[in-house]
Amino acid sequence: MRSRIFAFILLSIVATLGLDVPGAANSDPALGRCVVGRTSAPIGFWTWPANSQVNIYLREPDFSASYVSAVRVAVQNWDAAGAESGSNVHFTFHGLTRETRTAHGDMTITRGDVYDKKIKHLALLEAHSLRSDQLIDYALVVVDFRVKNPDVLTNVMAHELGHSLGLLDCSECQSKTTAMGLMKTANEANGIEGPTACDKIAVQAAYRELALHIRPAPTTLTLNNQPTDRGEDPEADDTPVIKPPRQD
Repeated sequence: MRSRIFAFILLSIVATLGLDVPGAANSDPALGRCVVGRTSAPIGFWTWPANSQVNIYLREPDFSASYVSAVRVAVQNWDAAGAESGSNVHFTFHGLTRETRTAHGDMTITRGDVYDKKIKHLALLEAHSLRSDQLIDYALVVVDFRVKNPDVLTNVMAHELGHSLGLLDCSECQSKTTAMGLMKTANEANGIEGPTACDKIAVQAAYRELALHIRPAPTTLTLNNQPTDRGEDPEADDTPVIKPPRQD
């Protein structure tokens, strides 16, 4: 069955619904403040199947060994949250590879010119589904050439791994509340190296929905023409922006 490639550029849902978890406010007051569009990302994107083992590779010569530890930080932080988030998706980082890996459960991190001045992204999740649904069989993360700071790469990967667990961007979310928010520039780290408390709650919601029904493959989602999926967006930066891959 032929794999289809779907672009990552999309307009997501601006919502005001909170993600309520029984007992969350008592155990951690922060979790009671997870409000979609304010402190928590919307859901409904590409998703690894529940209980997946995802193998992550950093392709050389796109990246050198000096970036390995930067990726490992984000991978390990999301992996540690697998059981708590309800996805039971586990990530293992295998370091450098010369190949683009396309086996089931593989994710390869590469470089490309993915930035443009209208819709600003520092990375692109290119997901492949053999069934043309939202479940990922294998994926690429294409990181813009301008991302040279290892700390920024950690932030970018924390963001993209969130996308692969069903989370959309949250351009209006408060600073530090989610890995799915904005970045100021391609050179300035945001300090988020993995899922926040609200990200874990959002992933729980994504996988509860996934257990009920599986969506068709994501393409472009719109609601009231409000753009909220803008990737890692340098707000006032002239650095380039994502050109989505063609659909097959």
